[in-house]
Amino acid sequence: MYLSNLATLDRDAATLPVNIQKGLKFLAETDIAALPAGRVDIEGDTIFALIQDYDTAPKAEKRPESHARYIDIQFVFSGREVIGYAPLAADYTVEEDLFESKDVKFYSKVTDETDLLLGAGAYAVFYPTDIHRPGCAAEAPGKVRKVVIKLLA
Repeated sequence: MYLSNLATLDRDAATLPVNIQKGLKFLAETDIAALPAGRVDIEGDTIFALIQDYDTAPKAEKRPESHARYIDIQFVFSGREVIGYAPLAADYTVEEDLFESKDVKFYSKVTDETDLLLGAGAYAVFYPTDIHRPGCAAEAPGKVRKVVIKLLA
C-alpha cells in the first residue's frame, strides 16, 4: 500500500513503477470534473479508470476486499472518505469469492485494520497483497467523486 497526494507527484514519480506513473499522469492531466461516471480506457484492459460518484457510508456497512489481477489507485477528486487497509493474511475468512468473474474477493472480518483518511487530491495504491475497505464515511456520510485506476498487475 502506498499513500500520497497528487500535489506531490513530481517528487513521488521517480519512486513509483511505470504503470502506476501512467495512471497518476492520467489523473494529473485529465479534467476529472468533466467526465461522466463510468469507465474510461487508458490502455484497454491493461490500464483503465472507473469514475465514481457516491455517498460514503459507515465502515460497518462496507466490505473489505482484495484483487488478484489488478492494482488499484484510489483517488479522491472531491469529498472525503476513509479506506480501511490491512495486509492480506491467509487466515481471513472469505465471505464471497468473485476472483474469476470480477477480480474481487470479499472478507467477513479483518483484524488489525488501519483507517486511511483521503481528502481531495489524495490517493492510495493497493496491491494484490493488500485488503482495502473503500467508501467509508469520515466524520459523517458525504458525497465523493472518486477515480479508481485499475492496473494489470
